[in-house]
Amino acid sequence: MASTFFGLTIGTSGLFTANAGINTTAHNIANENTEGYSRQQATQSATSALRVYQSYGMVGSGVTVDKIEQVRDFYYDVKYWRNNASLGEQSIKNTYNLQMEDYFNEMKVEGFTAEYQNLFNSLTQLEGDPDNVTIRAEVLNYAQSLADYLNDIDTKLSQLQQECNTEVSNKVDQINTLASQIAALTKQISTVELTGAPANDLRDQRAVLVDELSLIVPVTVKEELNANNQLEFTIDVKGFNIVNNFDTHQLKVVTREEQVNDSDIVGLYDIYYNYDERLGTGTRFDVQAMGLSGELRGILDIRDGDNGEIIDYKGIPHYKERLGSFKEAFMELFNDVHDGGYNLYGDKTEGVDFYYIDGEGKLMVNEDLVHDPKLLGASDSVIHDGVGNSGIVSKWITFQDKTVLQNASAQEYLQSIVSELGVTTMKSSTLLSNYSHIENSISNQRLSVSGVDSDEEAMNLVKYQDAYELAAKVIQVMSEMYEKLINETGV
Repeated sequence: MASTFFGLTIGTSGLFTANAGINTTAHNIANENTEGYSRQQATQSATSALRVYQSYGMVGSGVTVDKIEQVRDFYYDVKYWRNNASLGEQSIKNTYNLQMEDYFNEMKVEGFTAEYQNLFNSLTQLEGDPDNVTIRAEVLNYAQSLADYLNDIDTKLSQLQQECNTEVSNKVDQINTLASQIAALTKQISTVELTGAPANDLRDQRAVLVDELSLIVPVTVKEELNANNQLEFTIDVKGFNIVNNFDTHQLKVVTREEQVNDSDIVGLYDIYYNYDERLGTGTRFDVQAMGLSGELRGILDIRDGDNGEIIDYKGIPHYKERLGSFKEAFMELFNDVHDGGYNLYGDKTEGVDFYYIDGEGKLMVNEDLVHDPKLLGASDSVIHDGVGNSGIVSKWITFQDKTVLQNASAQEYLQSIVSELGVTTMKSSTLLSNYSHIENSISNQRLSVSGVDSDEEAMNLVKYQDAYELAAKVIQVMSEMYEKLINETGV
């Protein structure tokens, strides 16, 4: 039969279990606004019943807390991580596309249109007075001013490419840091859970880090029992293992030996997996070839897009190439006509360029002409006694609305660049909005499962408080019974 004092044990078990429930509820309430926190619940069950060898068979022995577990659905985590990578990619693309759009949008107002008009206004003046050295100097100044405007956009694109390149290195460092932190947390989790109790708060911290990692690259997360019946946590990126339980495989940026594009800045990075510094070997971590998404993909598409290797996205190299093509075409138009002119000294200007492109890809006016405007070949016939015509200037003036490149005038061609960039920006903006809505939806689904509901926790608090008070009442009643039994019966 059961012990005479068995009731006290049952009451005590109820007291301890209710107390565990209150503490768990308090922990949930305290972390209601903690990022990544998953609500916890105390799972309880009846303790083993005892056989008392009476007609009623067995009697219960109380209650116990099996474990305090977090409430989390891995299915929603996977959905969140998958969408997060797409969100990260479009967020980066939209940011940089808007920046490039700002550079080119200046053409619509005081940029290219004004500079272009100033040049042709000065040419019109020179047409009426081709021997005027002052007007010749103005033409050359306005020609260089237009070139400087185009060069400035090109320089800004190069600087933006450098920013992207630096960001590639930063993102790779961030991936490595997050992987190391995740591996360290996994080791702590494994140590704590050797006792059989789940390391709920550590698991939440690890999940937050995985959330951050999934924004940069798409992740495949697994936690499975290995051959030794121990949990093993891994993170892969398209077949490349980044975290293997307590260990990590690092990525490294390596400077390219050769430029893919002539217009690319020097020192662009490629990414390698398990790179050996001593041997200079490793596996190329080719984000585009693997079809990855994430912030890293967005940066690389902007930095390298349409450079001959990456042809499915129009990034900085594409717009630098289009701008460079325009500068070359515009230069050739002016140079070809200037080739048939005569300067004020009566010399033919054959082989004397009006424009040239320097080693940095900048469009420049011939310095000799700038230093001595009389060398400008404005006349299309031999000059006698220092007097010539304005035949060459007249031909230049026709270029204002003439086809320069791809069946378009200068303004039409540059406007087509703005329009093309606008379409690309609109697409990234639309996709960003779509993925943001999806993220909000999945986040709400996650929170519906693992989030802390203050009303629900308040109800739990009352529930456990009642259970605690009732368990205490049981102990009080049993104590009074035992006191009566002992003091008044002499037991």
